[in-house]
Amino acid sequence: MFRNFSPEMQLLLLSAYLDINNHQHVQQLCNSALNWTEVLSLSKKWAVHAYLFHCIESNRMTTHVPENEYQALKQMYQRQVMQTLYLKRQLHELQKQFTQNNIPFCLIKGAELIDTIYQNMPVRPMSDIDILCHPKDISKIQGMLNQMGYYQKSMHQSHELQMLASHRKHFPAFFHDSRHTIEIHFNIFPDATDQEDLTRELWNAARPEKSSTQFHLNPLHHFMYLCHHLAYHILSPREGLVLYWFFDIYQWMLQYQNEVTTPFNLSLDTKTLDRIHFVLNIVFNEWGRIEGFTEAGFNENINGHQKISLCTIIQKHTEEDVVEKKKRILSYYWQIFFDKDPKWSFKTRLLYWFRLFFPQVSYLRDRYQIQSQWALPIYGLCHPLIVLGRAIKRLVRP
Repeated sequence: MFRNFSPEMQLLLLSAYLDINNHQHVQQLCNSALNWTEVLSLSKKWAVHAYLFHCIESNRMTTHVPENEYQALKQMYQRQVMQTLYLKRQLHELQKQFTQNNIPFCLIKGAELIDTIYQNMPVRPMSDIDILCHPKDISKIQGMLNQMGYYQKSMHQSHELQMLASHRKHFPAFFHDSRHTIEIHFNIFPDATDQEDLTRELWNAARPEKSSTQFHLNPLHHFMYLCHHLAYHILSPREGLVLYWFFDIYQWMLQYQNEVTTPFNLSLDTKTLDRIHFVLNIVFNEWGRIEGFTEAGFNENINGHQKISLCTIIQKHTEEDVVEKKKRILSYYWQIFFDKDPKWSFKTRLLYWFRLFFPQVSYLRDRYQIQSQWALPIYGLCHPLIVLGRAIKRLVRP
């Protein structure tokens, strides 16, 4: 279990188990000469401090933790509790508003997880709220969220680029000055073929909530999405990675074991299924295979990905050298500036690049929440410098 990891990292990975079945392993690690300063630092880096505190408490290992580190973990856990309570109030308000406006929706990722597998354990942090909706409802959603105080900071506000936007991952995000960001999705497998048929399958299998327009994705379908989303981030040179996404998948499999151990039943292409299997292979290797998992055609050697272990993934994000980091960031900017959509013509790419630096007035107002007309020219002059400064900062930041 957790081969090639330091004892400090092993303890963090053990915190993925929310029960106390691994009490002996946790006890052995806590009784060893752990560097608790390192444990605390790693838990904050990977945003799993609440998991760690819950693990230590549930396994009755609090006396093994130095007082300063224990109090620091306890304070972070208490903050997470308050953040979760506040988030649940936001979700309750959104559920009410969507229902009143007769808009069908599914909560996905963290927004669904904190009300299911983490319902009684406020360990799961969240930076945004992901919601699956029908494309035909987007105008109603925009109007509703605008009335609630949300706004969009997106280049898609540009009249010219509105026609170019593909929204393959999600619609331009909705921001709020004191609430979580909201991302509206129209599909959950953006690279899959036959999107219309696939989306229809997902909605047909979703389970309606009583007295609400809310639906819950079939547990197997949501599970497949969690795996595919994580694989996308692992395999992309431009995307970040969150450790607790692995925890989500393992806990989801335990919670819905009877429903996710059946063969995958969505009309997905081979590439998408390969990505799901790739993540499952990593989870099984590190946290153990779930009893009864009998997915037909499960292959542990998918397209050469078998060489990518959890250890190499974590090392990629913690031990990346300067050259590799600069290559990854330059690749990211190339994709943003010139390769946003492979179908775009050269003229369209230049237009997109130009509008990134010189956006329309409507975008400036939305992006910087400008209230005074006289401030627009100032922001218009400063915006290209802000974009360049942010790019340079990402390249030189250690």
